Amino acid sequence: MAGCGGKDGLYAVLGVSSDCSDAELRSAYRKLAMKWHPDKCGSGGVEAAKARFHKIQAAYAVLSDPNKRILYDVGAYHSDGDDEGAGDILGDILEAMNHTPPHVSNHFQLNSHCRLWL
Repeated sequence: MAGCGGKDGLYAVLGVSSDCSDAELRSAYRKLAMKWHPDKCGSGGVEAAKARFHKIQAAYAVLSDPNKRILYDVGAYHSDGDDEGAGDILGDILEAMNHTPPHVSNHFQLNSHCRLWL
């Protein structure tokens, strides 16, 4: 499941599979960024190169952030132009879960084999 925007969406923009490693993702981004950088394309297709370069940067911004990538993969990430949005919220939730004291259960242990649930 590869999130929003088509079958593979952002992964297709970068030409990688949805199970690619961070190193593969970074390598694909670098190659495409060098190829489509507006300063590298000459005068013929500057506007097309800018548009393509922007898509490449946007895809990498989501997929290189572990929190945003998780949200994207499950179809819950929707970019609204806010680069600091949902990915940070998920990070805050995960951080809070790591600092939450252990759950107090609602049972009493009578002995090692028998429990009484309330």
